[in-house]
Amino acid sequence: MNKQKKLLLSSLAALILGLTGCQSTNTMTVTTESQTVVVPKVPNKVVVMNYGALDTLDALGKGSIVVGTPLSVIPSYLQQYSKAHITDTGNMKEPNIDAIKQAKPDLIIIDGRQAKRTEELSKIAPVLNLSVDTKNYLASTKNHINILANMTGTDKVATDLIQSLETKINNTQVLAQASNKKAIVAIHNNGKMILINTSSSAVLIHEVLKVKRAVPVVATINPDPKVRPKPVFIDSQFINKLKPDIIYIVDRSKAIGQQAMVTNYFDQKLLKKNKTHIVYLTPDLWYLSGGGAESLDRQIDEVINSLK
Repeated sequence: MNKQKKLLLSSLAALILGLTGCQSTNTMTVTTESQTVVVPKVPNKVVVMNYGALDTLDALGKGSIVVGTPLSVIPSYLQQYSKAHITDTGNMKEPNIDAIKQAKPDLIIIDGRQAKRTEELSKIAPVLNLSVDTKNYLASTKNHINILANMTGTDKVATDLIQSLETKINNTQVLAQASNKKAIVAIHNNGKMILINTSSSAVLIHEVLKVKRAVPVVATINPDPKVRPKPVFIDSQFINKLKPDIIYIVDRSKAIGQQAMVTNYFDQKLLKKNKTHIVYLTPDLWYLSGGGAESLDRQIDEVINSLK
């Protein structure tokens, strides 16, 4: 083989290796609690159906890559994304597929509310499900922050964010453990108040932040997923019996733009008699969002204030 042919073959090999290297550095494999998926590294256009992921990108300084998100009920702390160049991608449970296609994203970030549409959305772009694992709430949230940071080249920012959150969580735990206050978490929906003892909100308040429970979690043996447990309604009888020091309320109805709970829902004399304090959590923060760098920080602040 003459020198010219050898040189040509060497050049072609170098070119192929270079192209292969470029392809490998343009994508990354991400493993979450629910999936393993290949996604673009340093994406340029992202549709975010998950507000926790949206506020994390914002906290990482990468909000500029967001081209679409649900705007009809976007939380107040994320109103900066209600702009003309941001595509409204439908509501939380029903993504607007046509609008998402028109946004031409190279990545779509979802949570459990849109999980059933994963296959359909995957035809548009890779889909990354960042649903928070309620059994490992804090570890799951930190993992998602690190995933988004690694994807956008903001690892140092993420490290600082996580350290700040851990410090604030530790301080809250000390405050909660020193307090004798016991609490419950309830959700208001269409004029009814229901105990949500194992919800993500309750897990954050009781398991992560260590606020004492007024109602213990009752373990169920081989529960049938098709059978929903009977709701426990928060009424005068309930308050008289349990005498919780704090009732944390997530107003779902208000969060989704429906009729908010009435101001006189509880008998004030009854509350005073039982020394029960009502804490109205920010509805759109607690019901629509959570599991993000900024949302978690804000939620911790609300719990801290309730314990002072």
